[in-house]
Amino acid sequence: MARGVFGLNKVYKRQYQNIKDDNFESWPESATYGYFGGGSNAIKTVDRIDFSNETTSAPGNNLDEGRNGLAATGNSNFGYFGGGTPSPQGVIERIDFSNETISAPGYNLSQSNAGLAAISSSSYGYFGGGGWSGGVNTIERIDFSNETTSPVTATLSQGRNHLAAVSNSSYGYFGGGQLSSDGRVDRIDFSNETTFAPGYNLTQARGFLAACSSSSYGYFGGGYPDISLVDRIDFSNETTSAPGYNLTQPRYGLAAVSSSSYGYFGGGEPSPNGVIDRIDFSNETTSEPGDNLTQPRDTLAAVSGGASYRIKGSRTYGYFGGGYPSPDGRIDRIDFSNETTSEPGDNLTQTRHYLAAVSSSSYGYFGGGYDPPYVDTIDRIDFSNETTSAPVTDNLTQPRYYLAAVSSSSYGYFGGGLPSPDGRIDRIDFSNETTSAPGDDLTQPRRGLAAVSNNSYGYFGGGQPSPDGTIDRIDFSNETTSAPGYNLTQRRYYLAATSSNSYGYFGGGYPSSFSDKVDRIDFSNETTSPVTDTLTQPRNALAAVSSSSYGYFGGGYAPSFGFVDTIDRIDFSNETTSPVTDTLSEARNGLAAVSN
Repeated sequence: MARGVFGLNKVYKRQYQNIKDDNFESWPESATYGYFGGGSNAIKTVDRIDFSNETTSAPGNNLDEGRNGLAATGNSNFGYFGGGTPSPQGVIERIDFSNETISAPGYNLSQSNAGLAAISSSSYGYFGGGGWSGGVNTIERIDFSNETTSPVTATLSQGRNHLAAVSNSSYGYFGGGQLSSDGRVDRIDFSNETTFAPGYNLTQARGFLAACSSSSYGYFGGGYPDISLVDRIDFSNETTSAPGYNLTQPRYGLAAVSSSSYGYFGGGEPSPNGVIDRIDFSNETTSEPGDNLTQPRDTLAAVSGGASYRIKGSRTYGYFGGGYPSPDGRIDRIDFSNETTSEPGDNLTQTRHYLAAVSSSSYGYFGGGYDPPYVDTIDRIDFSNETTSAPVTDNLTQPRYYLAAVSSSSYGYFGGGLPSPDGRIDRIDFSNETTSAPGDDLTQPRRGLAAVSNNSYGYFGGGQPSPDGTIDRIDFSNETTSAPGYNLTQRRYYLAATSSNSYGYFGGGYPSSFSDKVDRIDFSNETTSPVTDTLTQPRNALAAVSSSSYGYFGGGYAPSFGFVDTIDRIDFSNETTSPVTDTLSEARNGLAAVSN
């Protein structure tokens, strides 16, 4: 297996160095904390594990009622603990990750249930199975946008309880269970909420297990009776296997959470304990990090949270690629830790400008552009060693340039461009690097646009022709596009965009004159507003990347200077802008950029 499921030996080494230096501002986690709630003997305590230093504590806000056999799911803002016993119930309690307060949102499961499992897509949480002693096959959904609950038409392939579940951005997998004699794995497709048994089961049938996931694999650990086995499901092909590293001790009735680098299995039986085991996603070894839960317990639930979007976790480097004039398709790297720039060595395999770029957790993809003529090829940069290649057999469905792109955790989406009479969107599947047209196009044809994304949606803004600075939204859960109704405050094209956890920022461009303005879209309500500070100089055809704390707008063309090599920084904490001392290796415009 490649070193680093999240790839990136350099990122892993940087994580380790951050621990030694007591510097966690650059800790690349999907969430800040894991929360373990409830448990045997009607426990109501919520324990917190801090992913930055692996210490555990009880922050003080607990469930309103002690219960065990519950399940938990969540989005970037809240975690939801649902169901449980004694007296099987459908109560849902919510933990607010911003302040760790717990409350009842008011909507409960439609039926009392315990021994269930839960997972989440970007828009919904799904509670499946349960029945404590009898076994049910039903699935209920909580809508994260309004916290209402409703049953899902599709069901599990068999009634079972005390199961576990994991998910990626496209599918959820319910595995094992006390009444699943074959260790069955059922899949729910988040795009249409249909269920299916892909045919690969756990290597050992068991119930009372727990599960966590990296971006590439799901891990099912422990189970009854007294099992230490860890099974792995490969999200790219849905095969299951036992990677060979098991929990440090056999146990069942445990729960699990994930950061971007590790999974943590906590609690369980026999002789109720609070032991926490850690699985290292980079090499799948297991160990005990040291701290345990604050009290022994079993049949508890767990959820990760405390930082918003996975895709906006801390990053190590940003890469600016291509541009005009750029005879060698050069790539410049900005080191986010000290804001120095350098050339890592490899260039794009083909010179091009007016291209777009997306990234998975392991690779960046530069697609389309103008050479001339129009380009449909896709180049890949490997973040682990910064080599570039053109291994992507599939190309865009049509050669084009002046396009823009966004990424979900599983796919990249290239939208708009010239020539593109239909505002088409192409999708690259990160698991196998195939490209296709998912179906929906932008609401209107355009070119010279820019795009940003959060965990649930991508936003394509501006472009030409776009008389009102239109913003289109692509819903990652079903790949439909729509116009949410809020536009940029100024019509413009040839702009760039970057994002923090909470906001997207569209900067620069070319309206009636060159622009230095920055517009902000609030991901929580999709409203737009101008940012008070502007770029240090008006420019267009620039590119942008982001770390967890700053956005960087680089390159472009300015009326007073011509081609630009400077980089502007926007501080996400106060939205002030300032120049970065280092510059690109060459002044150029029409480039694209990604972060690792």
